[in-house]
Amino acid sequence: MSDDDIFSRLFELFNQPGPVNWKLAAEVSHHLTGERVPIDPWAAEEYRELTRLAEYRLEQVSPIPVAPAPDVIPVDAREWADRHLEAYGYLSEAFTDMGQMSGPLAQLGPAMIGMQVGSLVGGLATWVLASFDGGLPAGRQLPLCVIVPHVEEFARRHTFEPSAVRLWVASEEVAYRAVASVPFATDRLRRLLEAEAATIQFDPSSLAGLIGLSDPDRMQEMVADQLSNVFDNEATAAARAETEAFLGLLSGYARLLAERSTADLLPDRQEFVSARDQERVPAEAQVPFGPAPPRSTSIQEGLTFCLEVERRYGPDELKRMWTAENRLPTAAEMKDPVAWAARVLLEDF
Repeated sequence: MSDDDIFSRLFELFNQPGPVNWKLAAEVSHHLTGERVPIDPWAAEEYRELTRLAEYRLEQVSPIPVAPAPDVIPVDAREWADRHLEAYGYLSEAFTDMGQMSGPLAQLGPAMIGMQVGSLVGGLATWVLASFDGGLPAGRQLPLCVIVPHVEEFARRHTFEPSAVRLWVASEEVAYRAVASVPFATDRLRRLLEAEAATIQFDPSSLAGLIGLSDPDRMQEMVADQLSNVFDNEATAAARAETEAFLGLLSGYARLLAERSTADLLPDRQEFVSARDQERVPAEAQVPFGPAPPRSTSIQEGLTFCLEVERRYGPDELKRMWTAENRLPTAAEMKDPVAWAARVLLEDF
C-alpha cells in the first residue's frame, strides 16, 4: 500500500461524522475478535427450543414480565460484536463532551469514544458466552445471541454435559434480558454514567500524540496510558462504585430468577456458575473510563442483597423494589439492607 493510500485510509477512518466514530469502533472491535468462525447448523434450532423453554419456565417464577426474544441466533464472537456495537453505544453518550477539542484535535473526541466502544464490545466478544455474561444492558431490543464456540469450549474445558450447559446459558440470558428490560434500567445506567463523567477533569491536548497513528493496539495503549491517571480520583471512584453496584444488582437478581426457574432441570447449575465466576476474574479488568462489566463479587453482592430483602421483608417487597427507580439500593445500601429499608419502606407510611 502506498503512502497516499495509507493517508487516505487514515483520513477516512478519522474523518467520520457524529459524536462517536463508529468506523473506528468497528475497526477496533474487529481487531480484537478476529475473523469469523463457522457455526454448526444444529445450533440454531436447539437454541431456539432451549430459549422458549427458558422463557416459559421463567414466566412461572418471575414478577417481571418476560418478553419473548424476537429471534434466537447462534453466533461467533465477531458477529456478536457486530450486532451489539451500536446497541451499546448509548453507554458512551455521557463521555462524548469530555474536554473541548478544536483544530487538529477536534476529531480525537469521537475517535477516543469510538475506540472505547470498540474496545468494550470487541473485548466482551472475546470471552462472554452471551450478553448476561457481560452484565451490560443493551440500548434496544436485539435478537438473543449466544456465542456458540465459547459455550462449547466452556463445557469441554470443565467436562460438563454440553446440553445442560446450553440450557443454563439460555436460562441465564433469558432472565438477564427480562431484568434489564425494567423500564428505568437503561435510564438509570445513563444517569450513573453521567455522574461519573461529571467527575472527570480531562485535558484533551494530552492525546495529541494519537494524530497520525494507524495501529489500533498502539492507539489503545496510548489512550490507556494518558487516561489512567485522569480518572484515578476519589469522586470518579465513588461514581463508578454506584454504577457497578447497580449492574451487580441487575445481574444478581437475574441469576436468582434463572436459578429458581431451572432448579429441577439443572442439578449441576451451581457448578457451572462457580466455574464461570472463576474464569471471569482475568477478564474483569476495569477500563480507564466509561462502562465496564460488573465483577463476579458485585454480582454475588447483588444476589445476596435480593435474598436478604426477601428474607427480612418478604417476597412482595423484593418485587416492589423493581417497580420504581427510587426503590433501588445505593452502593452503600447494598451492603446494609436495613439502611435500604429505613429509606425505602418507611417512605411508604
